[in-house]
Amino acid sequence: MRELRSFAIAARRLNFSQAAREVACTPSVLSRRIASLEQAVGGKLFLRTTRRMTLTPRGAQLLMHCERLEVVMTELAADLRPRGGEPSGRLCLHLPSAYGRHCIAPLLATFMKRHPQIRVEAVYDDVYIDLVAAKIDLAVRIGRLADTQLVARRLGTMRRYLCASPAYMRTAPSLTDPADLKTHRCIAFSGLRTGTLWQFSQQRRRSSVRIDPVLTCNDSQATRDAILAGVGIGILGDYMGDPLVASGRLVEVLPEWQLASSPIQLLWLPGADSAPALRRLIDYLVETLRPVDKIV
Repeated sequence: MRELRSFAIAARRLNFSQAAREVACTPSVLSRRIASLEQAVGGKLFLRTTRRMTLTPRGAQLLMHCERLEVVMTELAADLRPRGGEPSGRLCLHLPSAYGRHCIAPLLATFMKRHPQIRVEAVYDDVYIDLVAAKIDLAVRIGRLADTQLVARRLGTMRRYLCASPAYMRTAPSLTDPADLKTHRCIAFSGLRTGTLWQFSQQRRRSSVRIDPVLTCNDSQATRDAILAGVGIGILGDYMGDPLVASGRLVEVLPEWQLASSPIQLLWLPGADSAPALRRLIDYLVETLRPVDKIV
């Protein structure tokens, strides 16, 4: 960038002495910078005679590129500069598919109305990705984290439980214990850490059942739709299941047996929250989704 700036000034002034003063260096240093650029582009940038200096065709082409670059840099600086005390800039978020759409997307819409200078790219999927490699500013993860150098802030806890439609339960076999699930049609969500091994607890008792699913989904909303349609029994997170149970469209199955709950956490790179836009979003999500662990 230093060489390009020196070249651009020299190309406009067509005078190395004046250009050197403007970039605060000596004419010899400026000449070395120009020579370095000429070597990089593979040709002369200036034609110099005893009377005048002009640009070569290659030099004129490079000056055009420099001027475009200056416009881009000016626009970028303006885009990132806070306006009227408001944070600005671009943020890339990585969010779990269903939880992100249900719980984060509405909050994100409200946040962006409050902060119109912030631009957001939101990616919704359940793949665990490297935040550095993918250039992610902020991620929401559900479940326990592996050892990581990322900064984590807990938002809350998600409870999971068994659900079925009333229509399915009316004609289904008896179900009083997790072991009875062997005789039921079960729907598996492949994103569950334990897969088809459903693990339950009841005070100090533990019970594990390896189900043989009639349907396996890699999307929790597809799992919900299948449960609603009466295909069988499946596991839903409380954010998705609670409204359906409250409305009577689903019933909780084996409510006296609990599945493991999962922490919901925000993740970002150390130091990244010094950016005003990201700091404002983190504070907003933490305040709005402050941890409230349900008593089960």
